[in-house]
Amino acid sequence: MNSNPIYKLNMNFTAIDFETAYAEFPCEIGLSRVENGKIVESKSWLIKPACFPYMNQWNQRVHGISSADVAFASTFEDLWTELKPWFEDNYLVAHNAAFDMRVLRSVLKYYDLAIPWSEYFCTVSLSRKVWKHLPGHSLGVVSQFHNIQFHHHRAGDDAKACAIIALKAFEEIEAANVQEGLKKVGVGLKKL
Repeated sequence: MNSNPIYKLNMNFTAIDFETAYAEFPCEIGLSRVENGKIVESKSWLIKPACFPYMNQWNQRVHGISSADVAFASTFEDLWTELKPWFEDNYLVAHNAAFDMRVLRSVLKYYDLAIPWSEYFCTVSLSRKVWKHLPGHSLGVVSQFHNIQFHHHRAGDDAKACAIIALKAFEEIEAANVQEGLKKVGVGLKKL
């Protein structure tokens, strides 16, 4: 593998992860911004879901977030002014992007907020192309393969792990930028 830093210079994207209270009602969002091939900021926010106080018990067992944890959190609508700049005119990436983009579209629609212009890709699809030998391509399996330590099913940690996986995949295939990397392995960009 070529370790020349040129392969990271044009890598700019935002990794996203949601944890949900029920169906497509988010209770936590995590974002990790990558600029010039480096993670420059990672952040997470608890969200008071629109279905509050209801919290699906199975979801709660997975992520450990309870109704009490989000009782005084801001709604997604209240957070949107702070979150929106992370999304605008930037590639988005998620591990199992179909789920996270469905949650994002759903919560934006619920609060009647405009969907920002953005294209996205999925690190599950990317991982399947780059590391075909792995027994699976879940966030846990791919993270373990790369010795990424994180608190699984907490949105901030999951988003950061996703960003690291994307960077490692692009480095592995010696891609100069996101579009070139996706083209090399045959993974397409989708519109939000």
